[in-house]
Amino acid sequence: MFSFLSSLFSGRPPAPAGRDLSFGLLSAHGPPALVRAQRWQELASLAAGLSGDELSRLLDGLCLTEAYTLEISRLASRPDDEFSRLALGAWYLFQAWEARTAKYGKDLTETEINGFEQYLRLAHERLSGSFGSELFRSEARARLVRVEQGFGDVEAALAAFHESVALDPGKFWAYHHLFKVASPRWFGSQEELVGYIESVDEPRVQYALWLMYLVEMYDDLERETESEATALRRWYPAYQDRIGQVLALPALPVSDSLVSIYANNHLAYVYHLLGERARRDALLDQLAPRFTPYPWAYFGIESGSDAAMQHFRKTAARSRS
Repeated sequence: MFSFLSSLFSGRPPAPAGRDLSFGLLSAHGPPALVRAQRWQELASLAAGLSGDELSRLLDGLCLTEAYTLEISRLASRPDDEFSRLALGAWYLFQAWEARTAKYGKDLTETEINGFEQYLRLAHERLSGSFGSELFRSEARARLVRVEQGFGDVEAALAAFHESVALDPGKFWAYHHLFKVASPRWFGSQEELVGYIESVDEPRVQYALWLMYLVEMYDDLERETESEATALRRWYPAYQDRIGQVLALPALPVSDSLVSIYANNHLAYVYHLLGERARRDALLDQLAPRFTPYPWAYFGIESGSDAAMQHFRKTAARSRS
């Protein structure tokens, strides 16, 4: 489906200490205490009663951080129950991208490549297996898209995506991860990425993907030109019509759902690019502390740091002139 590009980029950066990628779910439901006490069956029962979006946030909060490394690594010695496989698979996937680092593919060392591939294989073993629970299977397949991205197997990534959304049509992580597969930085082109977004039937998800698209196209220009000013002068005329179309759509209310959080983080940066500081800052006020790793990491902003986000808010929004 997508043309192969030799220079690979890493995905989500590591979550710094203190960042809660569950966006409040951990504190509301108490999973950390269960993890610390190794009460996995209770945690599995809790997870089974969550919505698909909540399950994604639960696993992100526990597995995309080093905070619970010791406890989660012990899952490898547990019986082969579905939740243990799911959590361990999510954690192995996080470790794979940690091992890979944020370098370009051509700059990776042999050690980094080997670590990446080793953890991807472990993640694949857990996430590609059989799950009787449709909730867990949809989650596993959504994350498997990311595993197959690492292996460079586009067809397998597509198969995992379709299985995930067939079980949960609004599964944000499935759509998000396939966006990365289809992007020009990985295996796609701009035309293919647009085609993918247009094929999405879920309006809320499609809206979030369009905002991700606008920011990523700007970032691609900035990387290409190595100049913020040049990139901005080229970005606005090239995407003016699309910007108008997307901003004319109903904005998503700020909530704890992943689609809302990711859409509004990207919308805040679009406002920044458009020079609309008041709208940017008002949205940041609503979002705090629901700041995602991306798009901020594209631009050297550590969104998990209150100081870094406060510094960003002091900067003037960019001007197209």
